[in-house]
Amino acid sequence: MPNIITRYLTREIIKSSAATVLVLFVILMSNALGRVLSDIADGEVPQQALLPVLLSQAVTVFSLLLPVGFFLGIVFAFGRLYKDHEIVVMNACGMGYREFYRPVVIILIPLVMFSAYSNIWLNAQMQRNAQKIVEREKNVHEFDQFKAGQFNQSESGERVFYMETVSDDKLELGNVIISQGGNNQMILETAQAGRHRIDEKTGDLFLVVGPGERYEGQPGKGDYKIISFEEHGILIEKKKDHKKRQTNVEELTPEQLWRSKNVKARAELHWRISIPVVLIVLTFLALPLSYIAPRQGRFGKLGYVFLVYLVYLNMMAFTRAQLEAKNIPMFVNFWWVHIIFIMLAIGLLMRRNGLGWLSGNRANS
Repeated sequence: MPNIITRYLTREIIKSSAATVLVLFVILMSNALGRVLSDIADGEVPQQALLPVLLSQAVTVFSLLLPVGFFLGIVFAFGRLYKDHEIVVMNACGMGYREFYRPVVIILIPLVMFSAYSNIWLNAQMQRNAQKIVEREKNVHEFDQFKAGQFNQSESGERVFYMETVSDDKLELGNVIISQGGNNQMILETAQAGRHRIDEKTGDLFLVVGPGERYEGQPGKGDYKIISFEEHGILIEKKKDHKKRQTNVEELTPEQLWRSKNVKARAELHWRISIPVVLIVLTFLALPLSYIAPRQGRFGKLGYVFLVYLVYLNMMAFTRAQLEAKNIPMFVNFWWVHIIFIMLAIGLLMRRNGLGWLSGNRANS
């Protein structure tokens, strides 16, 4: 069972990390919401797909924020302990980096498991589901969105439809009223029933109504023309020419990425595997970076901390670009970047405490 110091450090790290992730998540999701709303306004994403697309964005953002959020959370938590001289007291009691890493590892293990599952499997699945909904809503016919018992305006604004009843499959309509204006003339049609029909040759969508009556005339004049009909077809929507969308590598399963011979797909697979490794490396690096000298401000090293993270992130992005350009062998992938920062963490630990951090000797204050 963890001792009282381990529980205390664990609680401090969790509070600091959770606050950091939450702040960054709200900021990035606000930007993501703006982009999705812009796509909806441009017609690239249907309005009905807002929540699924936003949910897939949320999962992706959270999984990418986890490494940096936990990294900064450890730095903030131990930075406060250094500033309040609590680490000095722990050092005086014989505690060192080995004891400090114990609560960090307790939290790290479930985070790495979640990060691996999220980045390797969950993100791709969420993006696939969101894209299916987007494609499905794009292919929805205009009448599929109309409701019974109320007036519905067509997308072009030329017609207003009213139907008393609509069948469950959205194909059969009952007691239909259709109003259409233009060229100083009003056209009103009433019919007992209506149904959708797609022309076999052209693929255009028609609404076939009847039996019913058609009234044509100008508002304010009494010379209306009344036409009775048994069946009447109204063109509702021209056939949409949809080009088959190419699946993005971010939507592919790990099995598909592994079997693929495409360089971008293989680079995507190694990228997904690297994110949990980044989480481990940044966690290992956070403790020595969190050290604050007695006269140094609590946030005195934040500049170095952000610089380390930005360099790490840019080296990862640079490596991915080089892998996709075939300038780096695939078997090397991102490991050379991880090794550099692992060596940096070991170097910082040895500079702070020699080899004492391995044996559990106290960290110098």
